[in-house]
Amino acid sequence: MIDSKKEEIVQRGTAFFPIQYYWNNTDAPFYNLPVHWHLDYEIIHVVEGRYKMILGGSKIILNKDDYCIIQDGVLHGDDENIESCKYESIVFNYNLIRIKNFAQDSFLNDIAEHRVILNKIIRFDDDFIKREVYSLFDSLKKQDPGFELRTTGLLFCLFGYIKQNQLYSEDEKVLDKNKIRTEQMKTVLKFISENYNEQISLEDMAEKAGMSPKYFCRVFKETTHRTPIEYLNAYRIDQACTLLRSSDEPMINISLNCGFNDFSYFIKIFKKYKGMTPHKYRNYDTRNTSDDELFFNHEQYFQSSPY
Repeated sequence: MIDSKKEEIVQRGTAFFPIQYYWNNTDAPFYNLPVHWHLDYEIIHVVEGRYKMILGGSKIILNKDDYCIIQDGVLHGDDENIESCKYESIVFNYNLIRIKNFAQDSFLNDIAEHRVILNKIIRFDDDFIKREVYSLFDSLKKQDPGFELRTTGLLFCLFGYIKQNQLYSEDEKVLDKNKIRTEQMKTVLKFISENYNEQISLEDMAEKAGMSPKYFCRVFKETTHRTPIEYLNAYRIDQACTLLRSSDEPMINISLNCGFNDFSYFIKIFKKYKGMTPHKYRNYDTRNTSDDELFFNHEQYFQSSPY
């Protein structure tokens, strides 16, 4: 059971139809998707290039036309060696289809209760389901009259295909082990999100996870594929990005407010993660940037951060 205190207060789509479409370009200057989790489900489809990501502590690579369905509470985000890629995603409240399920079939409930774990990568060989899943994304992009009914039906079609072709696993021992580790990492990520502006040591993070520092480093890297300090620095830089674009605060103050006591080190780390100086980032003119180059920053939609 996921701790409800960590749930982000976010409305995907509308209260009556909780599903939303996003377009993502990893080359966009404001692209940002650190390892995180949420209570919604997400479907990712790679349109161009390949997407290297972390999912549930494992590295996976999604090639063009690959799909990935991320269940609720699963840690996911960019791999540290992200490549040029364009992908679209749909994020939705699973109850959208669960409460509309009138069929005498326990499969959707088994997914919701995590008795069924969906395959990390899904490739569609059948032309019919390819067209149906393409139509699912297209329906949400265009939102023509009646798209709500069409979208819901296409979601049922997708999950029916997954069941028919057994694109899932059922291993209670593995599920229990992964659940414990995931909850430990979520505790640390929440601690970072609430204290990133303070001095945080490796020992502090390890204590929150209930592990020795050496063992914590190993588990954290196995889960996020970054060291704890790398993740902490990346998170602080992401917070600095928000402040740079939303305020006129002097950059040295932003550096201090994001946990960097050394301004030159802040600039060095900023350039490492964003490929430009804080000054250039603050003054980047998006009016000369095509819509295809802009990226929806998921964090803008978190009123209480799940990272």
